Amino acid sequence: MSFSLISKRCKQLVQSLKIKDRCIYVTIKTSIYITVYFAGKSTNIYFKNSNEDQRRRLKAPQWVNADSHRLKRMGFEHSDWLKHFQTIFHYPSILNIGFYQGAFEYDLDEIKKVFGATNHLFARNTGRLSHNSLLLQKFLPIEKLNINPNMFRNLKIPFNILQQNYTTLDIISDHTAVITLNELLVMNSKRITTKNVRVSAQDLNKFIKLWINGSNSRVEYLMILFLNRFQYDRTIVMKGIRKCNERREGSDLHRMDIYRMDGTRATVSFFVGGVEIIVDI
Repeated sequence: MSFSLISKRCKQLVQSLKIKDRCIYVTIKTSIYITVYFAGKSTNIYFKNSNEDQRRRLKAPQWVNADSHRLKRMGFEHSDWLKHFQTIFHYPSILNIGFYQGAFEYDLDEIKKVFGATNHLFARNTGRLSHNSLLLQKFLPIEKLNINPNMFRNLKIPFNILQQNYTTLDIISDHTAVITLNELLVMNSKRITTKNVRVSAQDLNKFIKLWINGSNSRVEYLMILFLNRFQYDRTIVMKGIRKCNERREGSDLHRMDIYRMDGTRATVSFFVGGVEIIVDI
């Protein structure tokens, strides 16, 4: 990377090597990081800013650190660095952008202008509730959302966030948050995954019954996962539900098929740590 900054000719020589990455991730905390993934390895790029205004307004960083190698280019702003890396690594787009603790220090309009739109957003508590809400206003709608309930008061994600038509919605909690039946019913994503988010067996039972009657017809996959050895009581979850082809696969995996009123089949799997529902499409 240092060689590619010497001159235009050097940059062209590096380009000619056709070093192709697999994806580019942008992580925004108190500092900005770009991670470039290749087959079998990754390169971490860190932007060093000398003052708060440089950080907030994304002015030219003091220097850039790429895997402990310090890179400098006078007048190069964040957008120039990004374009340079995208050019030499032959990857024109950013796979995802993640906002984490400390990201409230950055102007979101500047972030969006520099890094552009993304299909995949990782949204975490930035350190200020007002900034968390503004973040979602700026970057939604989006194809894939990975979100933590700790961004919101009482760990409750607003309905207007849950009900959007994501391809993938991942709800990841640091603590055991709770999702109610009503919150499940407003979700319109094709794939829904929750981790350390509690859904009661009774609400899950009602959700499956409502799905059989035509609710949440867009959902193709639902997984409720816990990072402990929690197990749902199958008799409660499946109470009053007609099921067929019930089978046990291994000591901790139980599967059964259910059918929606239009004949669509889904497989419900119970395992140590949660439950999974896969709809046949």
